[in-house]
Amino acid sequence: MNTHAICIDQGTEFINKDLQDWCHTKGMEIQMTAPYSLSQNGIAEQMNCMLVELACTMINAAKLPKFLWEPVVMHATYVRNHAYTIAIQNMTPHQAWHGTKPNISHLHEFGAPVWILLQGQNIA
Repeated sequence: MNTHAICIDQGTEFINKDLQDWCHTKGMEIQMTAPYSLSQNGIAEQMNCMLVELACTMINAAKLPKFLWEPVVMHATYVRNHAYTIAIQNMTPHQAWHGTKPNISHLHEFGAPVWILLQGQNIA
């Protein structure tokens, strides 16, 4: 019997062969929750709410346009996975998953100015 499982809802974004194959290679079992039962996805729903609130706060504080929503949520998730949490014995989620402390020296203050090079632009 597997000691690890991932509990997901009936959402089509999760029910696919790629996820099933990945879970199988990691020795994980996929458990489906009952349809329309948010209470069974409590932790995932709390995390989604936390990431949405964090992303909204980051967008507002940095005065960014709303079309940057997706990369801001991805960044919030990245930072959250590299931040310490008491829930997993003073480790980061990254540390618990990979067994090593994450290197965060590359992180800068959110909203710092950046320059974007257009694809195909020559740098000379």
